[in-house]
Amino acid sequence: MTLTQDRPIVANNGATIKTWVAAMAKGDLDHAPYAEDAETSDPTGKFKGKKAILESLKAWKTAFPQGTAEVTNQIAQGDHVTSEVLYKATHTGPLVSSTGTVPATNKPVVLKTMVLSTFRDGLIQRERTYFDQTDFMRQLGITAPPK
Repeated sequence: MTLTQDRPIVANNGATIKTWVAAMAKGDLDHAPYAEDAETSDPTGKFKGKKAILESLKAWKTAFPQGTAEVTNQIAQGDHVTSEVLYKATHTGPLVSSTGTVPATNKPVVLKTMVLSTFRDGLIQRERTYFDQTDFMRQLGITAPPK
């Protein structure tokens, strides 16, 4: 389901997200629709600039080289697009993060995310992604040490 305003650019922004999610899942980062000075954040950190954003996405793609992604729900209004995205993949490569590297677990994961994107001149300027990191780690078989 996609809810949009009557303005054509809104539909374009929503379509851009859907196209980008599909391309990203395939590892096609060449046409990433981020502005050069874009900023993103997710539970793993904050990334400033298109280059840093693409590096963070490459880390995910290295850890999960084969996977699918689908926009399951979306609302677009003006320059803002909110998308519910469902990722499915198997952890077959190292997952490098600021807190260390998680070796491949070969476990399947289903990651339900909420992505809030703000566009400027047809490109993503700011993006916030939310997901349950505890559930994600549980799916990988990783639990926090007892305190």
